Amino acid sequence: MLCPMRLTTSFLMGCLLAEAPIPESSPGPDIMTAPEIEQTVEVQPLPDSVRNRVQTELSNYLGVPTDQISIQNHSRQTWSDGCLGLGGPAELCLAALTEGWQVETIDTETNGTYIYRTNLNGDQIRRESQY
Repeated sequence: MLCPMRLTTSFLMGCLLAEAPIPESSPGPDIMTAPEIEQTVEVQPLPDSVRNRVQTELSNYLGVPTDQISIQNHSRQTWSDGCLGLGGPAELCLAALTEGWQVETIDTETNGTYIYRTNLNGDQIRRESQY
């Protein structure tokens, strides 16, 4: 059996909520809105040493001159391990976050696109598999 006081309280709350006015779509003076936040993305330049090493690596891989290799895009990344997130099943990778770069290159002769990952100074370079 329900307690009469609970039933009355629930009924009254339901009536009060049903009677509550719905605010208009434009905020009034008593309604605060969040200020607009301007986000800026800082594009960091790719160091020349990293650019040169990636171009040389792809040039050697394809057997073409380095001036045929163009950098299309690059971004600063944090890789999940010392293998730049590309370690194989039989490979031991340092279990530490590794700062570096992701570099999208293109062979201007064939328009082939290749993605490389490097550590911060470009000493370590790995090409992502193409599918």
